Amino acid sequence: MKHLNIDVRAALGLSSDDTAVSLVVPTHNEARGLRRLLPAIPSVVDEIIVVDWASTDDTKDVVSYIRPDAVLVEQSGRGKGSAIKQGLALAKGHILITCDGDGSMDPLDMLDALNMLLGEGFDFVKGSRCKPGGGSSDFTRWRSFGNHILTLCANQIADMSWTDITYGFNAYHRRVLPVTEGLGDGFEFEIQLAARLSRSDFKIGEFTSWESPRVGGESKLNSIRDGLRILRVLWHERQRP
Repeated sequence: MKHLNIDVRAALGLSSDDTAVSLVVPTHNEARGLRRLLPAIPSVVDEIIVVDWASTDDTKDVVSYIRPDAVLVEQSGRGKGSAIKQGLALAKGHILITCDGDGSMDPLDMLDALNMLLGEGFDFVKGSRCKPGGGSSDFTRWRSFGNHILTLCANQIADMSWTDITYGFNAYHRRVLPVTEGLGDGFEFEIQLAARLSRSDFKIGEFTSWESPRVGGESKLNSIRDGLRILRVLWHERQRP
């Protein structure tokens, strides 16, 4: 059983009235996934922000019923990166966590992320299904191959050393937030952020994560189109001074 090894508020020097940890969840027709995700979010998360893009299922009703305390907003732009940036702009937390709403990510992995951020001095940590102890019940051969190739290319193009570049489960201190300015609005956002941080003075790392099968809905990722976009973004990042 995962557990938190550190007092979050004490580590951050916060009072009981301060927002220590904010979670941002981008959604589009994720009602079934949210029924799994929302009840399992650990109590250390003080604020949940759901940024929804034009859902036609029961996404909004599920959020309001299970977590009436959550901040639920309509996405003003389009794309996963746009949703995350909108949520981050609203978040009050000193620690910011982003995860998908499809029910595939284990909320308890957030505890490992927090232990790294607060107990080990990391500034940014990224979930990895490819570290020992991690894995995926949702990897098809094509998805696994694509992720491996993109991770290999990312590490070569942008001088990185990640094991799982495409996984969208991230946690970071608020001081990292300025790095997100000007990043892409699509799936490339999180990979571009990892690439940019890899060339910074921030301490970055990966926490072990397990991916369960998504609950309902189809993946919004287009392997070829988004894969090529990611490679272009990584090449652009390499050219930055």
